[in-house]
Amino acid sequence: MLLPISALRPLMRLFIVATVVAALGCGQKLVFPRLEFKSDESKAPSIPLTVRLEIPEALTRAQLFYKDSCGAPQAVPLGERLAEQVKADAAGVFEKTFEGSPKDPADAVLSAALETSEIKLYIPRREVGEYKMTTLIRVRVTVVDAEGKTLLNEPVKGEGKWTVTTDGTNCTVQGLMLPVTEALEKLSDRLVDSLTQSVKVRDWAIRLGTRREMMATGRLGGSGGTGALPAPTTGAPTLSFRASLEDENRNQVLEPAEKLVVRVEVANAGPGVARGVAVELSGTPALVKEFVNPTLLGDIQPGEKKQVAITTTVPASLPEQQAELLVQVTEAGGHGPPTRKRFVASLQSGAGASEPLEVLSVDVDQIPARVQGFERRTSYALVVGIGGYREESVPRLKHARRDAEVVAKHLTALAGFPSENVRVLADERALLVDLQDSFEDWLPRQVKASGIVFVYLVGNAVLNAEATDIILLPYEGRPDLLRRGYSLNRLQEVLARLPSRLNLVFADLSFPAGDGKGDARPLPWSARKIGGKTRTVLIGSSSTNGPSLSWDAGQHGLFTYHFLKAIRGQGDADNNGWVDVGEILAYLWEQVPKGAAELKKQQMPAVSPAVERDGPISTFPFSKARRRG
Repeated sequence: MLLPISALRPLMRLFIVATVVAALGCGQKLVFPRLEFKSDESKAPSIPLTVRLEIPEALTRAQLFYKDSCGAPQAVPLGERLAEQVKADAAGVFEKTFEGSPKDPADAVLSAALETSEIKLYIPRREVGEYKMTTLIRVRVTVVDAEGKTLLNEPVKGEGKWTVTTDGTNCTVQGLMLPVTEALEKLSDRLVDSLTQSVKVRDWAIRLGTRREMMATGRLGGSGGTGALPAPTTGAPTLSFRASLEDENRNQVLEPAEKLVVRVEVANAGPGVARGVAVELSGTPALVKEFVNPTLLGDIQPGEKKQVAITTTVPASLPEQQAELLVQVTEAGGHGPPTRKRFVASLQSGAGASEPLEVLSVDVDQIPARVQGFERRTSYALVVGIGGYREESVPRLKHARRDAEVVAKHLTALAGFPSENVRVLADERALLVDLQDSFEDWLPRQVKASGIVFVYLVGNAVLNAEATDIILLPYEGRPDLLRRGYSLNRLQEVLARLPSRLNLVFADLSFPAGDGKGDARPLPWSARKIGGKTRTVLIGSSSTNGPSLSWDAGQHGLFTYHFLKAIRGQGDADNNGWVDVGEILAYLWEQVPKGAAELKKQQMPAVSPAVERDGPISTFPFSKARRRG
């Protein structure tokens, strides 16, 4: 009935701002995008209780206070995010959570109160430099059962540390949100641990479940009963399941009269027997009615798995519409997992399916129509393109600004990023302070655990003296003045502190004249493993330092041109309509060296860490593109 903490950890990466801010028809085709459900996404919340949440107004108004570089008091108001994340953490642990009045029935009540919230930061008045900052947040969490007994009453804290910067031009402190984000994430981890590891909370869930089971079978209650809870003799089942949708020719397109199979695997990881397990389908009636529904699996013993293939034939015609198919597993005792697998479909006319194919001669500046029904609302992108510089000594990159603008438009059109979630910094709007503000303040305020972060960099860069770090030159940067640049090592530290589940960094960087340090040398693209996290992947335009190669025939940088071609569909090697991260990398490794050879140059992209061919990062669907034929 209760999942191990190791299984819960991926689920619970909730960016709990919780304490952090304590102060704070015929011929038609039905296309199903390939949706991959990872094992952790099918896990049910670990504790089968219905919990009412009490979030006090003081928590929602919480703020963190500090003094800026001018000595003026400032506040970070994150109360609303704090409250929402406390709710999200609880929802990830308990079977059902809700907000309501004390009269509403519940198995338990969870409340959270802010105890401590502080920022430790001292900046000499109007001084320029880097300063250490520590954020501490402590929240007291209380859980009381339906009988008024306290199950949990303990403080949960999170601490974040970071080096913030000031530039002397104003009173702003750059990087403030990073230690706040780290504190919130640590607090979130500890809150989840406290709830899931509480013996009293787990025992109440078992006892309550046993009482309900016996009442349902008539073995508890009645006129002469005391209502006392007997010691449990068996545990409850813990069900999880995986689902996939397969069409007969496996081209990911559902065609009239084609065989369609829904495969479901159900596993019982709990100590009890799962009784009367069934697979139920719902969604668009015109599609669901073609299946046998529900499909019975019977009982599933502890540690046992059962599989079923539910088969039908696609109707000869379907009305034009958005369609969906939902798969759910139920259990007679109410122990079925609450999650459902959802497949989204859209109808396309025969005429649409026979449009001319995209060929290599298509200009990537012709932005495709936006993919409907595909949106990553919790994902964010930052695109930087610096081709013109304030210092005349810095080489100009004629395609850099255009590279950034077109990449950003493609992210919105094909990769599901809402336009408001994409920030572009180009030329004079890409000062060091702009980079710092975007990476270290804007992203930490926006990013959520359910989303990804995408960074695309185009511009000049240099190596530090030890050749261990790549420094991006901002608009006012100089190759001989590294403090005016933005370190990629620092960028990795910033990304490691975000709650995002995946960070992708594509860097089309130019190192003028081999970076002025003699012969071309290997670039330190190695992704840094910070705090045990490896959620960031770096993809560099070249494995060695040297000038960036332009692809004038495509009016873009060579690397960026082929990146755009890849996500538009040329990289879709299996022709399923989705371009995965692994397919993008394979396309770049093939096409960039070819393009460089035509220019009588050499250039081979680099990736770090190595991406396993069939691993979760390689198979992550990045963009949606028109299928070729």
